[in-house]
Amino acid sequence: MTDFRGITDRYARFVEAKQLLNREDWHLLVQQFKSASDDCDNGWRCEYFGKMMRGASVTYSYTKNEQLYTLLTDAAKEMLQTQDERGRFSTYSIANEFNGWDMWGRKYVLLGFLYYYDICRDEQLKKQIIAALEKHLDYIVEHVGRNKKEIYETSDAWKCVNSASILEPTLLMYRKTGKQSYLTFSEYIIDYLWNGEACIFRCAYENRLDPFEYPVTKAYEVMSCFEGLLVYYEITHEEKYLNTVIRFADRLINSEITVIGDAGCFEESFNNAAKTQTDTDLTCIKQETCVTVTYMELCHHLLLLTDNSKYADEMERSAYNALYGAVNTLECKSVRGEVFTFDSYSPLTLDRRNRDVGGYKNITDSRHYGCCVAIGAHGTGMMPLYAVREHNRGITLDFYEIGRICTAGFEIGVDTAYPLCGAIRISILKAPNMQSEIKLRIPIFSENRAAVSVNGHETEISNGYAVISRQWRAGDTVELTLDTSPRVIKAIGVAGKPKTKNFIAILYGPLCLARDKRLGEVGTPIRYCKDFKLETADASAFPCELMVTAKFGRNSVTLIDYMSAGRTLDDNSLTEAWLPVK
Repeated sequence: MTDFRGITDRYARFVEAKQLLNREDWHLLVQQFKSASDDCDNGWRCEYFGKMMRGASVTYSYTKNEQLYTLLTDAAKEMLQTQDERGRFSTYSIANEFNGWDMWGRKYVLLGFLYYYDICRDEQLKKQIIAALEKHLDYIVEHVGRNKKEIYETSDAWKCVNSASILEPTLLMYRKTGKQSYLTFSEYIIDYLWNGEACIFRCAYENRLDPFEYPVTKAYEVMSCFEGLLVYYEITHEEKYLNTVIRFADRLINSEITVIGDAGCFEESFNNAAKTQTDTDLTCIKQETCVTVTYMELCHHLLLLTDNSKYADEMERSAYNALYGAVNTLECKSVRGEVFTFDSYSPLTLDRRNRDVGGYKNITDSRHYGCCVAIGAHGTGMMPLYAVREHNRGITLDFYEIGRICTAGFEIGVDTAYPLCGAIRISILKAPNMQSEIKLRIPIFSENRAAVSVNGHETEISNGYAVISRQWRAGDTVELTLDTSPRVIKAIGVAGKPKTKNFIAILYGPLCLARDKRLGEVGTPIRYCKDFKLETADASAFPCELMVTAKFGRNSVTLIDYMSAGRTLDDNSLTEAWLPVK
């Protein structure tokens, strides 16, 4: 059990209160399955319920809010009633099925129910859910595959990687039921993604291309398929498959992930964003929230399998910048005229939030929803929930937040203002009566510049973690000091476009700092010099986590944390993470 009181807790509970506890919305999302609601445009209304149920189940796992549990149970029961006599949960008619985004939606029905299954306390209901999901998946396996409708014929988008991403829940169902047909179907999909027209798995395994060079570059859907390959590795234990995903992720980090922890600067696709993120000619929608959350989930899965701290570093960067920056805390109207809990696209160079609502569809004549709105709670829920991991020797703290942790025989108090400062004090209130290990992640920004002491005695740090093994006793204290000194990074830029190199970004710990029009001038070049320092500024002008004055010699500029920037969703708070320089 974790009980935090800082930033990650605040965002999780805000989303829970403003979105997940809205009973009417749950009913409307279920209603989409009571008719062929997506036949009109071959749309993706079919994804909303499953996405929301997954995120809400993760959020409940952290907050333990009984009101939320009751609402999710009611929604699950109502959803079960929409299953047709063939076993289908679908927003497509029989005549139009396995077309458009139908398989994608069926995937999310599986995922949503499987995540709810893990929190469900009603054994009879759990049996009903698994039975219903078996019928649902059996129907798919019966109609899609070799000598049937091929997986590459089930959509007209992105070489059908959207359909193929059903790999992950199919393998999860195999683990739940042991049904060989599910494993066979999964291996059929893997073969397509390895040897077929999409061949994204083979591209990753051969390790010659970056993701923006793959035959399919749609970021969200491609990453979802790699999530499935990780589950296949967990089943087969064949290192080839884990290595394939690691190679993909490493190239993704190097070529695609931006200063705010997202991917894709051309609409919602990979496009070498490490370089193109300062290309002001790219005025299209970019940095999709669906991509942020899916990237965080992929990194979390890799963290569990590899224990490599860089994946926790990536999750943290994405959460504190792209994800939390997309939460509509001021409850302003979207560009479509409605209030949504999540924004869909995040600016990097001077621009406004609220460029569009991703995946926007009507769910009634007067009510609409969006893909990023539906997925966001999965991201805000996972950060406090996944802050601590148990392992066979003790526990690992990957993320730091003020509060209390009770797990694996430990009761621990954490006192910190992180990420606004690097001082973290951990007090042991209760400990198991045996030699145990506490591992503390050392973020990459503080590598070689961190200090850890136990009861005043320093300890060593290696491989991204401080590992402390001892007989712990109540009253023991651990002091972790991270170096959050500001860092300036220079844009790589695009070849042949010299102006794209004339930008800097200022980082403070895991935070990216930004200009905001509410604080004065934006868009104008600043005079950068190496004589650089930050000073705390008065943050009373509007709500933000951090406000500072960056001083470059005699010149200065006021900055705030990126997650607080652009909050009015209009031109009044134009914002920029990359600052143009003279």
